[in-house]
Amino acid sequence: MEKTKRKIAIQTKPVREMVSDFLRESILSGEYKQGEYIIERELADDLGISTTPIKEALRQLEYEGIVVTINRKGTMVSDNLMKSWEEINYARSAIEGVAAGLASLKSTNDKIEQLEDIIKKIEYFTNQENKDEIFILNMQFHENIKKFAKNTYIAKQIDAVRSFDQHFRERALSKEGELKYAYQEHSFILEKIKTKNYNEAEKAMRDHIRNTNNRVI
Repeated sequence: MEKTKRKIAIQTKPVREMVSDFLRESILSGEYKQGEYIIERELADDLGISTTPIKEALRQLEYEGIVVTINRKGTMVSDNLMKSWEEINYARSAIEGVAAGLASLKSTNDKIEQLEDIIKKIEYFTNQENKDEIFILNMQFHENIKKFAKNTYIAKQIDAVRSFDQHFRERALSKEGELKYAYQEHSFILEKIKTKNYNEAEKAMRDHIRNTNNRVI
């Protein structure tokens, strides 16, 4: 399979992390298929880097369950990728559910107003069918809830599963009817946060992520 040549741009992030992000996105988007081998030398030439950060990135992706290394054969995309993806989204739903529950207990009126402002913008861009703006606003909504939960441990756990998140959300918003589902479910989450009822807010967020998962996969 012919891969698109791409250079890793100079950024403050370590090269191995940029390679990990690039490979993860390439795999989750289907550029690399399940069971396909990743040739380190070819990838290094395409990206214009040495094989060292490629090896480091592949070790990280193997840890995440995205690729598998086979002795004397090399590294290939996991055959259980979709299963891993689904399970990670279940983990994300549980963790972000906790964040929403905590945010419901800790959010002040000004924090609620910030979430309300995002929801109003999501409604506007939903009517405009502007997926790019909705994608950004959805991320802001989830990020704010994470911050308003005021729990460092939970925030770190959410960040740990967000490595899969960008492609998943982009894929979700490309589904027919998903823009309206996203608006309705985010609005419902906000309403439950405003009730200051931990269980209801936690369930609303958990159901939202799992419903999205079911509609996409």
